[in-house]
Order: sequence, then C-alpha cells, then structure tokens
Amino acid sequence: MSDRAVTSSSIAGASGELVQAGVRDRRARVWRTWWVQAHLYLGLIAGALLVVFGLTGSILVFFQEIDEWLNPALLTVGAPADGQSSYRPIGEILAAAEQAAAPGSRITQVYGSTKPERVMAVYMEQPSKAWQRIFVDPYRARVTGVRSYGPDEWIPHYLVDAIFALHYQLFAGLTGVTLAAIAAWLLILSLVTGVIVWWPVNGQWRYAFVIRRPFALFRLLFDLHKTVSLYLCLAIGAVLLSGAYMNWAEPIIWITQILSPATRGPAQSAPPTVVDGSYPISPQRAVELAAARYPEGRLSSIAMPDDATGVYQVGRQGVPGLSAFWSERIVSVDQYSGAIVDVRAPDTRRSAGETFLDWQWPLHSGQAFGLPGRLLVCASGLACPVIYATGFLMWWRKRRGRARRSLAPAS
Repeated sequence: MSDRAVTSSSIAGASGELVQAGVRDRRARVWRTWWVQAHLYLGLIAGALLVVFGLTGSILVFFQEIDEWLNPALLTVGAPADGQSSYRPIGEILAAAEQAAAPGSRITQVYGSTKPERVMAVYMEQPSKAWQRIFVDPYRARVTGVRSYGPDEWIPHYLVDAIFALHYQLFAGLTGVTLAAIAAWLLILSLVTGVIVWWPVNGQWRYAFVIRRPFALFRLLFDLHKTVSLYLCLAIGAVLLSGAYMNWAEPIIWITQILSPATRGPAQSAPPTVVDGSYPISPQRAVELAAARYPEGRLSSIAMPDDATGVYQVGRQGVPGLSAFWSERIVSVDQYSGAIVDVRAPDTRRSAGETFLDWQWPLHSGQAFGLPGRLLVCASGLACPVIYATGFLMWWRKRRGRARRSLAPAS
C-alpha cells in the first residue's frame, strides 16, 4: 500500500472519529438541556416549600429549648440533685394527668423528660378526637399546665405547635401530611438533578467548588446556588428523605422490606396473648416489667396499645454502651400477660433495613450526633432560602433577558 493510500485512510479514520465525537457531544448537550429543564421546573414547583421546610425545621431543631424559654413555668421544674431516681411512680404521674384531662379521655402517649428540670408530657385523646397535652412535674406528680387541641385544628394556638403543624402538614391537616411527603420526594429529585447539572463535564473541577472572582451578579448568584447546595447536599437530602418517611412511611417500609427481607414492621403489630376474661395490665406495671429486664438508661416514652390487640412500647434513652450515636431501646410488652414480645435497639437489629429505618428520626432531628448534628441540620434548613432565592433570581433574570430580546426587533 502506498504512502498516499495510508495517509488517505488515516484521514478518513480521523474524520470518522471526529464525527462520532461530534455526535456524542451533541447528545451530551441534549441530555444536559433536559436535566437543566428538569432541575428548573422541579425547583419552581416545589422550591418555595423547601424554604418553608427549611426555616421551620431549623427552628424545630431547638423546639424544646425555645418552648421552655417562652413558657418556663409550664415546662420546667426544680429538680432534686439525684434526678430521675426521685421520680414519683409513673402511676401517680398518670393519675394526676387523668384528673386534669377532659372527661372520657384516654392516654395515648407519654414522653419523659430529656433533662432533669423538664416536665413529662402526657397525651390524652377524647372520643371526639380532640386531644390534650398535659404537663406533669415528675418529682411531685403535680400538673403544671394543659394545652388543648381541636379534632380538626389545622393551626394550633401555641407558637411552637403552630410551627410544627406548618412543617409537618402545611396547615392542611391529613391532606397536608401527604402533600408534604410528595413535596419532599420532588425536592429530593431536584437535588439529584442539581448534582447532575453541577457535574463538571469539561473537567474544570477547580471552579466547581468555589465562588469565583471578580463578582458579577449573575455568576455570583450561580456560584452561591452551586456551592451552598453542594456542601450541604447530603445533609439536606438525608433530612428530606427522613421527612418523607415520617409523613408517609408505608411505601418506604415496603421497599425496604423488599430489599432487606429480614426487616421487621412496626412493633405495634406484635401479636398479644389475649385470654378470655383477662384485663390489661397497667402502664406502671408495663414500665416495671420492661425496667426489670432492661433497667439501663432513663425512661423516655410510653406508647399505649392502639387497640385490644396492641402492645405497650416502653422506651429508654441514654443506655450505656448501646450506641455512640443514638442510644435508645424500645421494649414491647404484651398488654395482658406482661411478656416482653419485642425489643428494638441497635444491638437487636436484624437487617440493614432496620438500621436504615431506625436512623430516620435521629437524622431528621440531628440528635444522633448531639449538638454538632443539630447545628448541621439547623444550618441545612437556613441554607434552603439561599438555595431557592438564588435559583429563582437566575431564572427571573434569564426570563427578563429573553423578553427584552424578543421586543428588540419590534422596537
């Protein structure tokens, strides 16, 4: 083969490679355009709710401290030096709450105090589905105050409760709970598309993590949007996913059990030992039976049986040696026999799926990592208005620019 033929063949091969590279480049540009549009419209549709979730979530990270600061006489008491060991029996505490409750109410949940000077909160439900939160001094079994809520009350009368209702259900009742979960999923998709759009396809990684100088307005908006979202992406994504789980858990539990079959369902589904003519044991007895087996830690919660087939769930936090992040054990007690039918704790998890589900609330609140975790979740929430505002302003400036260009030929 002559040199001229070899040269022609090489040129043809190079031309073919250039054509293929051009086709790949055009396809990449088309796909990038699609991702940019998806990110844009997801942000415009659900972005305003990101601001709502972020700001209210930042406040709720410290909701107990804020509520106590606003209502010290209601939520704090003088604590003896020996702390929880000076508590009155739980039966006396619940009896005091029942005396202050509306007639016909039943106890649904009890929350213990996380600090020695905090009161216990007893949740009482009425037949009308109205409910009350009754605060009791655990050292003296004395009611410090009552908060009442209507059966269909979308906006509570109390500040921190109103912030929680906005965060959890968007002031729209049960419908709002579902809407908030859907919005969380849309925002998760927005984060994913944002990472895809951010990815530096031209290899210029040096500029992908910084705010560039000199500061031009549009580029500053772009860099703020990019860097704030990037550095807090994992934290915001974890908070959104856990929020979707807490508002609409069934689909996530279903998928988790498919991927991790050993994952157990809710503890309330444990079958009790129902005997004809038997009567349920008292909450105090359930707490005593759970403490006899697992005495470590402090009493943090008591969930009453949902119905005649439910179980008591007794929670204890701060269990020594259980976990460095979220040290909690929840013991399910048969409401008739008093037998311990289930235990949920870091050392009893049966699958990776259970670990994933158990981590959702500690991650959402930041409490799994103590004060640094709470500050990170708070910062993630405060970043949400910055992310939305910079994205919206970029879209608005582009829109105005296109409008001006379309009017220029006519003028």
